[in-house]
Amino acid sequence: MSDTIAAIATPIGEGGVTIIRFSGTDSLSIALKLFYTPSGKSIKKLYPNKAHFGSIYEPTTRKCVDEVVLTWFKNPKSYTGEDVVEISAHGGTFVSSRILGLVLDHGARLAEPGEFTRRAFMNGRIDLSQAEAVADLISAASDKALQAAIMQLKGLLSQKITRLYDRLLFVLGQVEATIDFPEEGLDFQKREASISELKQVREEISDLISTYKQGKISREGASVALLGKPNVGKSSLLNALLQEDRAIVTPHPGTTRDTLEEKVRIKDTHINIIDSAGLRKYPEIIEQEGIRRTRSAIENADLTLVIFDRSKPLDENDDLICKEVHDKSTLIIINKCDLREQWPVENLKEKIKTDTLVFVSAKEQSGLDSLIDAIYNCVINTEKSGEAVFISRERHRLNLVQASSSLEKTLVSLENQLSEEFVAIDLSIAMNHLATILGKVVEDELLDQIFNSFCIGK
Repeated sequence: MSDTIAAIATPIGEGGVTIIRFSGTDSLSIALKLFYTPSGKSIKKLYPNKAHFGSIYEPTTRKCVDEVVLTWFKNPKSYTGEDVVEISAHGGTFVSSRILGLVLDHGARLAEPGEFTRRAFMNGRIDLSQAEAVADLISAASDKALQAAIMQLKGLLSQKITRLYDRLLFVLGQVEATIDFPEEGLDFQKREASISELKQVREEISDLISTYKQGKISREGASVALLGKPNVGKSSLLNALLQEDRAIVTPHPGTTRDTLEEKVRIKDTHINIIDSAGLRKYPEIIEQEGIRRTRSAIENADLTLVIFDRSKPLDENDDLICKEVHDKSTLIIINKCDLREQWPVENLKEKIKTDTLVFVSAKEQSGLDSLIDAIYNCVINTEKSGEAVFISRERHRLNLVQASSSLEKTLVSLENQLSEEFVAIDLSIAMNHLATILGKVVEDELLDQIFNSFCIGK
């Protein structure tokens, strides 16, 4: 990483200010070749962490490109841990591209996606989970996602994982010492104490794994599927929640033949609402693919809104719906409450276990406030959502699950009085999974996958 990289760090387009950032060993020397006083005199020295007002000149033609503010961040106290220069110029694609071109002409190369943050990681300024938090912070689309990213960027997850790692390291040290000095008469930690410690660590890992669903919802939003028999009012309910006519509504059953996904913000959380084809027995051939996609949407949803029509008698299709969601996270919606009731609520409670029913009329848009509150309370577990430390990425969850599995094998070896060599192997594997979350043990392919999702200037 001895070369110098450069990129435009602000979105392309016209604006008040644009920032050109470059990082590397030649950053300061490049800046001194291009940056002059407002009157065009050369500058021999720049001071770190201070804003300097001046102009960018094209050295060969001596033409002024723009008046700018230049800041030099001296290594290692910079974002990347290297010398970093940021030039704040007037907004505009031509001006920013012209200045970037001059920086590249004087020895820098164009940065790859996420390369600034990757250098921050490689130089020890942040760990890998904090680097991922940078991407989450940029893409945050709600207050909840923003706060989740900030907490991770501050290192709360890293600190938690590091503490767990250090506790395992201590146990491993005792085990390794027993292997290396079996007959020295030294006192090492008893197996019972090691078992107790490992059980506590495994329990804390399990608690962390249990936060994944809420963490994922905070970062990506919740997926909510609409389910019901044909003509029960799913599309009307979708339009009511969106406050626009997005889905086609007709009095004819089976109008919706495919899934339709739309986003809506409920309080501080983004919700992806999926309208689906009506589920019924003996569907027409053209409906069968839509029903298959409906079942797929239900399987992947964080919450399913199961909709029943109060204005028509319950039938075998309603029975089919109840069987489809018997083990899913559901919210029961009684629709068309503006029409005459054709069956008592108790009949439904006999078919599907639920204590929460929401009564609405999608057509008249009544009961929507209660529905919105119910959806929010179902997808946001308030008991967990207040916790500062949680995981939001599948990579974290998978490594924690594998670490827990290795700890289980370690405990079995200890409880069955197996040799310390077996204990040490599984314990080391568990520690490696925790280290992978932080980036202590990581392959280049994983780094490429993570940082390629960043924008060029970050």
